[in-house]
Amino acid sequence: IHNKESMKPILVPHDFTEVGAYALEHAYMIGKTHNNPINVIHIVSKSDEIEEAKAKLQAIVDDFKKDKPNLEIAVEVRKGDIDKEIYNYGIEINALLAVMGTHGTKNLKKAIKIVEKFITIPFVLVQNPPIYGEYDRILIPIDADKSSRIRVQWVRFLNTLFESKVYIISYKDNDGFSRKAIQNTITFAENIFNDNLIDYEIKYLDSKKNFSDEMYKYANEAECDLVIFMTDQYKSYIKEIKNPENEELAAKIPVMCVNKRIDIIKTGGFN
Repeated sequence: IHNKESMKPILVPHDFTEVGAYALEHAYMIGKTHNNPINVIHIVSKSDEIEEAKAKLQAIVDDFKKDKPNLEIAVEVRKGDIDKEIYNYGIEINALLAVMGTHGTKNLKKAIKIVEKFITIPFVLVQNPPIYGEYDRILIPIDADKSSRIRVQWVRFLNTLFESKVYIISYKDNDGFSRKAIQNTITFAENIFNDNLIDYEIKYLDSKKNFSDEMYKYANEAECDLVIFMTDQYKSYIKEIKNPENEELAAKIPVMCVNKRIDIIKTGGFN
């Protein structure tokens, strides 16, 4: 991502719940390095609810801005389908990324429906306030899917904000094709990280068995504060967690969901 991208606004859908407030905190943390503006949106089902919702949202924003004099926040309320209106607004403002609070696995399907629409805009999904104050310890699971390279590019961007250390977790695959695909992606990641002076370490598991639990076990050991998933894999990774402690950890650590982008897969960079 080029430097000009860094001044794009951060989109925050807000539903007047506690997790909406958490999303605002995360958005501020992400954007404060480059003073990114934040655009907060709330969706209502009837036109006569717009005025009251806008006043309520503005009061939340004004309170949040009290000790942040340089923070620029725009407020928007629209009527319609949640996923459609959030998408339309995100495209209109040309958002850099979005931060959205979620209520755990019970509304995971609804959250993914919104996230999948944004081909070029990643979503950070949060259920809690920021843990350590910034995303400087990032976990990436690497499998045989070539689109894992997209996550590597987003790490490169996040590193310009937080000087992050990256923790890659992968596994030894018996299938020769998958093994080669994994190794190619890891080599790609190593080249990007070395060229950009990004600190990283790699953990290989003996097999893919219990990969989700092993991933969060590693995240706990490394004190990671962000996990990057491909959107289409996120749900299955979370549902495969069996250890209750890891389920708790999955709710605590923010997840960045990124979608497949042909421009990155082909060129290794953002257009």
